[in-house]
Amino acid sequence: MRIVFCLFTFAFCFLLEAAKPNVVVILTDDQGWGDLSLNGNRDLDTPNIDSLARDGAKFDRFFVCAVCSPTRAEFLTGRYHVRGGVYSTSAGGERLDLDELTIADTFKAGGYATGAFGKWHNGMQYPYHPNGRGFEEFYGFCSGHWG
Repeated sequence: MRIVFCLFTFAFCFLLEAAKPNVVVILTDDQGWGDLSLNGNRDLDTPNIDSLARDGAKFDRFFVCAVCSPTRAEFLTGRYHVRGGVYSTSAGGERLDLDELTIADTFKAGGYATGAFGKWHNGMQYPYHPNGRGFEEFYGFCSGHWG
């Protein structure tokens, strides 16, 4: 009976490990709620993004800042941007405090592979670079609109 229990436990743990969902987040600059055809835009067709929203999780109750770096900082940490040291988009004000835990750190601790692709704009050089903030893979550019 013990052997059956051990085998069942092992199989169950294996299934739990394999059951992790893939997580893809699309964070865009200057996009309004009504910019997607999913939300009624008749001038722009966005079938692939619409499909991701329909077949995945859709979050439509949110707050973003008027500019990019603070919005990214809030997404990365789940905290108000000023608490993480981000107060502007240039002159060092875009850098997230190094003691802040990011969503990438959390996913990595949970056994996920992490990557960021596209515009970062929360610090250019290591340790502010995405590879220093929990993202194992990064392809994109680190500066904002000045770059």
